[in-house]
Amino acid sequence: MENHLTGTHRAPRRRAWRLGTSALAAALCAAAVALGVAPAALARSYSDVPKAYWDRADIAWVTNQGPASARALNDYGRLFKPRQAVTREQFARALVVLGGLQGTRVAPVTVPDLPASDPYAPYVQIALGLHLLAQFKDGFHPTEAMQSWQVDSGAVRLVRRLNPQADWSMLSALNPATWEPVATWKTGAPRYLATEVAARYLGLRYNHPSGSDALEVSPREKIDRAEVAAVLYRARHLSSWSVAGLAEYDHVTLPTLTARQKQIVAFALTYIGYPYVWGGEYPSTDSPYGTQAHGGFDCSGFDWWVMKMHFGYTVNERVAAAMAGAAKPRITRARLVPGDLIFFGPKGPKSTVASIYHAALYLGNGWFIQSTGSLDGVGLSSISSDSWWKHDFAWGRRLLKKGEFAPAVAAPPAS
Repeated sequence: MENHLTGTHRAPRRRAWRLGTSALAAALCAAAVALGVAPAALARSYSDVPKAYWDRADIAWVTNQGPASARALNDYGRLFKPRQAVTREQFARALVVLGGLQGTRVAPVTVPDLPASDPYAPYVQIALGLHLLAQFKDGFHPTEAMQSWQVDSGAVRLVRRLNPQADWSMLSALNPATWEPVATWKTGAPRYLATEVAARYLGLRYNHPSGSDALEVSPREKIDRAEVAAVLYRARHLSSWSVAGLAEYDHVTLPTLTARQKQIVAFALTYIGYPYVWGGEYPSTDSPYGTQAHGGFDCSGFDWWVMKMHFGYTVNERVAAAMAGAAKPRITRARLVPGDLIFFGPKGPKSTVASIYHAALYLGNGWFIQSTGSLDGVGLSSISSDSWWKHDFAWGRRLLKKGEFAPAVAAPPAS
């Protein structure tokens, strides 16, 4: 639910990762058994990972995988170094080991900055051969720190490797280099759009509690080893039904857009993968309205950032319920146009203003962009699919002026 003092979204989640440590460990073991994954005993411990550490169970499981001489992310002996950035060679080995791919034969490639004698070299070769990772023009950069989006991309590609029967068309369908949601128009979205949408949908990212929002990571920031362990644990404990749900993103199209609507859609998409931050309304820590723990957005904060702070529309309210209460008239589902604010409540259109718990930005044809704890940040969702988003959609609010939007077009039926 949203806290109406801060405008932060706490909607129900499809994957309940925010459990206590003991409950989390039990749930993870149960999930591993259900998926046919042998749950290694949580025996590995590190002197720099205390018992109360936020993902100690994830770290213990991940670092128990693989042969004793080359366990995943077990790169420093008795230390784990949770806040240290993960390097590209460390991540390559972790991907290969966690996928059980150590014995895979691949065509060797030249890696000019990593000699064959390096202990990480065989794993880098496999990661490159299976397209889990890629080289730069001048080499692999083995000791360079991974950025957050790169880890998400590698994790998604590992999940794809382990679930070849699933429909993975969305990875090519949402490739910004070719994706045209409107004929002849490309959005200019970040190159990681498809894998970031997938990672967020699959629940690969951990949403830190409000008191720990400083630990959140934006897509182009370096990501630390503890965060990577959390991502990789989730990548190896997904259900087949959650992976199958990615097919929802195979055909993301939008209706006819005006020049202003294209500007709004393109700008909003640049923030795909930014983290969910309690009270967040700015992409960096310092906003005109005060300091926040990390750059990122809560639900209404994202709408505030895009529509008020960037495009200058009149939005005098900051929290979702207040924004929804100012909708006059209330825009029905059939009359929504790209650029409308949309709101969600437990009784759909019959919800009271006080019960509105979430706000998002409508893109068209049922698609909307939102920042929510269930995605740990900004991602794409739909109110056309058979989901609780569809059930809880309450109403919309029009900010665009006459001439800035095309007439509403009914969204295509859900597939």
